[in-house]
Amino acid sequence: MSKIGRNQPCPCGSERKYKRCCLPLHDRARAVLAVPLPLDRFEDHYGHLDALSDAVLDRLDERSYDDAQAAALKLMEEHPEDPDGLERLAQVYDAWGKKEQAARVFRQAAVFHEVMIPDNRETAVWLREQADRMDQGLDMVWQDGDLDRPDDDG
Repeated sequence: MSKIGRNQPCPCGSERKYKRCCLPLHDRARAVLAVPLPLDRFEDHYGHLDALSDAVLDRLDERSYDDAQAAALKLMEEHPEDPDGLERLAQVYDAWGKKEQAARVFRQAAVFHEVMIPDNRETAVWLREQADRMDQGLDMVWQDGDLDRPDDDG
């Protein structure tokens, strides 16, 4: 993806300018990534991220959609450098039946990957496919080998 101008339409398809849509997400991520994480904090940092991410899935399992949404937003706030919060929020909206919101957030997650993690093209493509599924009123499908896939027994 080429550099996005601040006043160009946002590539997530929101029809808003990039500076009023996804740019603030990317700027927050860049700010966090600009400060090196000390090696002795690595385990705590990513353990906290995983716990918040798992909390979203736990609330979804309980069908506590308001709580799942709050947990996903907390994940986004506390770990803006990681796309997991956006991806979990999209999952919440999908499970909640809010397909339009899910599609919007899946597209924001795809743009996050394209801008912040450009080597991870496969995930960005998958996220856009999920957004297209939401537009069609379909449920999301999991990537092969996705470790965050919910257990099939629940």
